Amino acid sequence: MAIWFSSGAFHSRDVTGVLAEARTLGIRGIELSSGLNCSDGEMQSIRAEHAEGSQRFLVHNYFPAPEKPFVLNVAALDEESLAPSIKLARSALALAADLDAPFYSLHAGFAARLRPDQLGKPQEQAVSLSAGDIDRDKAYEAMLVNVRGLADFADSHGVSLLLENNVISPIYLQRMPVNPLLLTEGAEICRFFDDLDRDNVGLLLDVAHAKVSATALGFDMNDFVDQVAPLVRCLHLSDNAGREDTNDPFAQSAWFMSRLPDFRHCEIVVEAYRLQPRDMLSELELLQRIL
Repeated sequence: MAIWFSSGAFHSRDVTGVLAEARTLGIRGIELSSGLNCSDGEMQSIRAEHAEGSQRFLVHNYFPAPEKPFVLNVAALDEESLAPSIKLARSALALAADLDAPFYSLHAGFAARLRPDQLGKPQEQAVSLSAGDIDRDKAYEAMLVNVRGLADFADSHGVSLLLENNVISPIYLQRMPVNPLLLTEGAEICRFFDDLDRDNVGLLLDVAHAKVSATALGFDMNDFVDQVAPLVRCLHLSDNAGREDTNDPFAQSAWFMSRLPDFRHCEIVVEAYRLQPRDMLSELELLQRIL
């Protein structure tokens, strides 16, 4: 187990700035994630820091971002969306192997076509979709096939693949009653991993996603954790008010804090965004105290 910080926790939006902030704070574990600008030269800096042993890295989801934006979706039913998604995931898996990361993690898929500008905006998604746009069964089967392929590619590179539970917002369901997002609740997550039948694929449990989805779908958060706990290999930690995934900092009173000792075997990633330096150190000290 180690404690990491998402690149989104830093104020800088490019690799050079994130690495400089991490050095100043003494942070030696960065999850390279979506929204982080990375030039070819900065990728060389990442590899150099890894080779020197001065920094450790995880690779998450939409990193490194391509020049032409698209929506990463491993459950896509059209080749136009699926091909770049598989290409990016395979590239990220190879990068994770090069950086000696234990895994590459990405979001579970979804059963609708979205534009990049709609991500993280449940109200806009709900307005743009109709029930006829969503085929959960076909998307589920497509994700099974595609994740098996990625799992075998990961295995050939000596790394694991993690899927992150999606977040469905009550704001979305108030406008559109059909959930297009896969792996938002425990029963489907457990069923998917049973159907998948790949030992090198695990769950990245995002506790903030679980909180919002619990509000939307009416399940108990602790029951959800009990269901999926055997699958979990990494945690994403942040907080919110239960309506939207806002990536707020967390405190001792956060609902998931009492559950953390159950996951000492997992990697722990602070995914609260744009933290002040004192707040980053405060989150780190809190986790070290508990774990």
